[in-house]
Amino acid sequence: MSIITDLITAALYAMLFQNFIFTGGYGASEAVRMSAKPKQLYPMTILITVFSTVVSLICTLLERINYVHSLGTVGHSLIFIAVLSVFYLFVLFFVVSVLHAKKRTVRRVGIAAFNTLVLAVPFINYRAAFSPVEAIGSGLGSGLAFALAVSLINLGLRRLDKCPDIPEAFKGTPAIFIYVAVLSLAFTGISGRGLTL
Repeated sequence: MSIITDLITAALYAMLFQNFIFTGGYGASEAVRMSAKPKQLYPMTILITVFSTVVSLICTLLERINYVHSLGTVGHSLIFIAVLSVFYLFVLFFVVSVLHAKKRTVRRVGIAAFNTLVLAVPFINYRAAFSPVEAIGSGLGSGLAFALAVSLINLGLRRLDKCPDIPEAFKGTPAIFIYVAVLSLAFTGISGRGLTL
């Protein structure tokens, strides 16, 4: 029961209290872009969840090797990038060879794999010294955080488009940036961390 509790706790923490998109800015540009095309949300969320979970788990397991554990930040960075690259090539091979995917799907796989959110999760797990179960929860929560962020930004987009009170200079992209900034402040407040300049 403790394993399930750890997994759910880490997932909820990553999704709500430590939403990496709003509190760290990881994957924020992709979330804003995706919010304009909500039909692509589910495939991208699944891909980001798979990449962040698998890479997170593999990196956490590699951390148990003494040589890897003794590496500094640069060494860990290289290992995390290598793990992500190898897993990306594996998924790309599977999608192209087995599923005979279209170019659009192949492009989505690349965007999901090399999203800053996916690369940030192993670093956060490394710094937090997560167990493999917590790393899985963190990866799942990060994917759900992406879906939550896109949904909230999409909701804001629709509301901002209908608001006639917004000055002309702030319509469109500036209004979205302000909206995302306010959401980021809210999630930062929930996470309990102060803003540092």
